[in-house]
Amino acid sequence: MKQAKLAGSLRGLLMGCFVLVMLLSFSQAPALAATMLMELGSEEGFLVFQPELLTINAGDKVHFEVRGLGPHNLIVAGHPEWSREPLSFAVGESWEQQFNAPGRYAVWCEPHRAAGMSAEITVLELS
Repeated sequence: MKQAKLAGSLRGLLMGCFVLVMLLSFSQAPALAATMLMELGSEEGFLVFQPELLTINAGDKVHFEVRGLGPHNLIVAGHPEWSREPLSFAVGESWEQQFNAPGRYAVWCEPHRAAGMSAEITVLELS
């Protein structure tokens, strides 16, 4: 009888430890990177980025997609490694870029910069 009671208590203790370990591991898991959409041009033919202001976390990706009135490209001020200089002519053409360094980054479409096709991406530091 005592052995059965002891075995039951040990099972309960082990189950409690398991639940505690699981809770601690989930609460300390790193945040998953997100992918946000930024459109170049609009279906209505406007020379815009949509959204014009985008805020993401460090490590997130931005999915850039041509939506209309091309050709478009993407220049990220001070970061040629994040820029995409070749012109994209086809609606629906897309690419992704990961942003790891916190900061504010001006972006523009080189052929349409004089027409005001620019935006800003703010990358927040993970806490």
